[in-house]
Amino acid sequence: MKPHQSMRISELLLHCCNGAAGSEETAELEALLSQNHQAQEYCVEILMDLNYFHCLAQTPLSRPENRKGQETDFMCELDPQQQMALLDDFAEYEKSADTMEVIKPVQVREEPPASARIKRPARTINKFSLAAAILCGSALLLMILYGQLSSLTPYEVATITDSIDVQWSAGIAAGKGSRLASDSRPIVLSRGIVKLRTDEHVEVVLEAPTEFMFRSSSEIALNYGKLFARVSEQGSGFSVVTPNSKIVDLGTEFGILSHIDGNTEVHLYKGKANLFAGEKDKRKISHLITEGFAVRVNSRNSTIQEIALDQQALVRNIDSEANLIWKGQKALYLVDLLLGGNGFGTAARQTVEFDPTSGKAVESGIIGYRPGADRIVPAAGSPYLDSIFVPPAEGGQIPVSTAGHRFDECPKTSGLYYSNVCCMKDWTFFQPLQQIYDQTYRQYPDYGVLYLHSNIGLTVDLDAVRSRVPGLRIASFSTFAGILQIGSNLPDYAEADAWILVDGRIRSVQKQIRADQGYTLRVNLSDSDRFLTLLVTDGGTAYVEGWPANHLDTCGFAEPVFSLSPR
Repeated sequence: MKPHQSMRISELLLHCCNGAAGSEETAELEALLSQNHQAQEYCVEILMDLNYFHCLAQTPLSRPENRKGQETDFMCELDPQQQMALLDDFAEYEKSADTMEVIKPVQVREEPPASARIKRPARTINKFSLAAAILCGSALLLMILYGQLSSLTPYEVATITDSIDVQWSAGIAAGKGSRLASDSRPIVLSRGIVKLRTDEHVEVVLEAPTEFMFRSSSEIALNYGKLFARVSEQGSGFSVVTPNSKIVDLGTEFGILSHIDGNTEVHLYKGKANLFAGEKDKRKISHLITEGFAVRVNSRNSTIQEIALDQQALVRNIDSEANLIWKGQKALYLVDLLLGGNGFGTAARQTVEFDPTSGKAVESGIIGYRPGADRIVPAAGSPYLDSIFVPPAEGGQIPVSTAGHRFDECPKTSGLYYSNVCCMKDWTFFQPLQQIYDQTYRQYPDYGVLYLHSNIGLTVDLDAVRSRVPGLRIASFSTFAGILQIGSNLPDYAEADAWILVDGRIRSVQKQIRADQGYTLRVNLSDSDRFLTLLVTDGGTAYVEGWPANHLDTCGFAEPVFSLSPR
């Protein structure tokens, strides 16, 4: 059998097993098998090899953890469906790859004497192998016909799980809970963001403007637009096809920007994916993308260029009820929430104050030393605050939440406070503290400061904060605490203690902070933690008329942020 015939048989078999063969290819395969005994034998060998791949993926010995000292077999990490998909992709790649000339060494063959020659019997075809080939051919033909009928009839492949401000192309009215089907006609999302879940448990987020269509529950064609995919173990092998590339998932979180000019960007946030670059029926380039990298496929020549990974290039999650649009931000800003923003820097207000005696939000308050209420005050000024309180002079065990959590080790204080809790977006007014922050800690852009004069405590409702970012986990809280030096507020006369409590228990404390100092405070948070308290005390300095006990101990919690991670 000639080499080109064997290559053609391999290609036709792969198409048949993958359900991609047309009627002409089916007829061509049957003709090749019926006319050539060598082709029948070769067909049986190929089918046995494909069965070997299937068995290999399910053999314990083939798994990487059971092959000590051996290099990981890439194919063994994939299930049979993934193997067939990749074999098909590599077959396409081989069709357009450059030919390679193989030079065989010349061997001098010594003829044995006539007496030693053995006559080789004529090769016969095993009847069982021939029957197996015929049966397999029939089964493949039935599978192909079924695949053709399935491809002609659209079938449901995905469900819309959420959307924000969407507008579809004419004739489409799809909302939450609607089902999408495989089809040859593209769908246009002209406005908004939509989140889908395929029947193979792949979460897909699409941003307008975008044009796409599902080819199956495991493959989507993206003509242009933005797509983010989070692939579960069950959905491994999910692929996205753009005009000049195909991205095959290998257990990933990835984003694709298919530009209207034809360029394609792939940003790999987790795991790895295989990229096949090149238009259909043209030369293909295969490239493995790993976590933390991004590439661009050029529209003119399909070359692959490495680019910087953009952590916020695409929307990764939405929640219409919470008005959440998450692009992978790692920090949720408490000041932005208290100013009425979404936690990612959208607040229009510049400042707000909270009155410790009423818990309400006010424009500005009276400045001067006065005692606090003799009780904990529910904070009505923000949905993210639980309460505000002024610790009593005697200290000891004090309430820190409306749910009854208590702080057992509160120190003695003067029992007086000087001003309201101030929440400010721009805190350049406190330049000395900002200079210390920039020199020692700078990690986030300027997103504000909480200004708590001693003696005031402020308790945050963590469940209310979590409701703002459904689907994400709040992993920790951090801030930079220091004395907000103002005017003649000198280090010799300014001193305060800064506390962070979680459900009434001390998680972090920095005592005797002076006006020329700043400290990073950070606490880890679990899903069971309910209330986070920020408290400033004066260390118990006695009040003296004319020389306030608090000594302008204006402690600031600069850039208070919650760190986020996907669940």
